[in-house]
Amino acid sequence: MITEVVIRNFKSCRDVEVKLERFTMFVGPNGSGKTSILKAVYFLCNAFYPEPKEPILGLSRRNIEGSVRQFRSWGSTENVELIAGYGGNHFRMIASERSESTWLDAAFLGLDRVSYAANEGGNWLSWEKLKSRPEPPPFALLLRLEASKLVETKVSPRSYSMAADGTGLHVATMNMTLNEPDAWAKLQFDLRQLIPSIRRIRHTKTDTHNPASLLFDTIGAESLKASEISEGTLLVLGLLTAIYITKDRAVLLLDDLDRGLHPKAQADLIGYLRELLKAKPDLQILATTHSPYMLDSMEAKEVRMTYLRDDGTTACGALTEHPEFQQWKDEMTPGELWSLFGEKWVADTTAHR
Repeated sequence: MITEVVIRNFKSCRDVEVKLERFTMFVGPNGSGKTSILKAVYFLCNAFYPEPKEPILGLSRRNIEGSVRQFRSWGSTENVELIAGYGGNHFRMIASERSESTWLDAAFLGLDRVSYAANEGGNWLSWEKLKSRPEPPPFALLLRLEASKLVETKVSPRSYSMAADGTGLHVATMNMTLNEPDAWAKLQFDLRQLIPSIRRIRHTKTDTHNPASLLFDTIGAESLKASEISEGTLLVLGLLTAIYITKDRAVLLLDDLDRGLHPKAQADLIGYLRELLKAKPDLQILATTHSPYMLDSMEAKEVRMTYLRDDGTTACGALTEHPEFQQWKDEMTPGELWSLFGEKWVADTTAHR
């Protein structure tokens, strides 16, 4: 589990230190740095996976090379430095520009340096030899599912995975139906627990001109197309599919988790994710939300708040760090505390860190 992350010069996160729980929820105004923190963790973890054995949720060597070249859009002419504590060790990623090329170095701190670099041509250097090789950081999956992408059926015929925005859901679930029928049955059971109106999901027949697409049988109707299903149902299905595709230890990064969900479904989803954490001891979840209802299902120690200072930099602190938290913790839920405290206090509390 990643226990802490230090972010320097990444977008609005000029100097941010965050302590993390196994399940951590970030809240704050739009543009205050919530998503940037998730992206920093994503880039940091996956810097150590330049060539995954198989594309997982759209991540490939080309994607990582592209993320390195995105340095120019990160809003800083200084080195971007990301550090995280994991399993008692620390690992680091530094991105910088040298002679018109963008370079990325990844290293385990406290051990012999291990690194690789990529230039604009995408040429990767090999790992240096280590006296002792530590366990690499978990693989990170950053999801920001979009209903418009989840309904699309036109994807590459050679792709059997789902992209981070939900593109490829139909093919990914069809692949699961054919190759992992037990997992597909369990996924449908989990979906019915979260969305009781769903009775069954199946696929249309595929042919040369028409790829398989999803059909939904609900309590009130049968054979509904994905475009006829609610956005919230599609988002939950996409999330469950991503979870079932991921078998190895991972950090699941979920942006805007509450989008399109009824308050009760939000609470049910948090409950499901907690059960998932029990079942998968190597999984960690970091998420963002704008919903006080979703916060009410979290423990106060799991909530992190972000705020944009007057100079345009991100401040981040724990809900439990508010000066009046001890006074009100037994009287209010985390969502109520958020509504009472707001986020501006975070900028003052973290001003001298």
